[in-house]
Amino acid sequence: MPRPSVREVIVETAVTEFHRHGFAACSVDTITRAAGVPKGSFYNHFKSKEDLGAEVVARYAENSGWRDGHGDLGPLDTLRARFGVMRDVLVAADFTRGCLIGNMGAERADHSPVIREQVAASLSSWSGHIAESIREAQRAGEVPADRDADRLGRFVLDAWEGAIIRAKVAKSAAPLDDFFAVVFGSLL
Repeated sequence: MPRPSVREVIVETAVTEFHRHGFAACSVDTITRAAGVPKGSFYNHFKSKEDLGAEVVARYAENSGWRDGHGDLGPLDTLRARFGVMRDVLVAADFTRGCLIGNMGAERADHSPVIREQVAASLSSWSGHIAESIREAQRAGEVPADRDADRLGRFVLDAWEGAIIRAKVAKSAAPLDDFFAVVFGSLL
């Protein structure tokens, strides 16, 4: 079996390290040591830590499993199940990591145009997937057809990201429970 490329090892390690410690707390040296590669290898593949950060956001979004199926569930229950999987991950991590996309946006939006643009693209794509799920639920009669699915998709994602931050601060699932109660009990 072929060995993964050094570039892939660096990216995968950076996903873990940035998610665990944040962007600012991880140096190139920290990442290359954790990856078990020479520091010079980093600069063979990336111009800067900022470029790696953008790649990490893209990779995290791509590998989120957001579009994974959930059996024979209807559209609204599928959407709820997708958020439920993420809730379970947050609870299992004792609310220490949050969402890497949201974390990177909060930490780097004012300091790194390349990371801000990737975070914006990832959030836009994600809210688009949520909006498409809402449209499917509208076609199935599960959500009123007169609601703006795109606006709801953006709002639901924004509410989720806010609930994650609050859960991290409170070290409690209560904000996530509020998200589910309001979004799936009242809004949709």
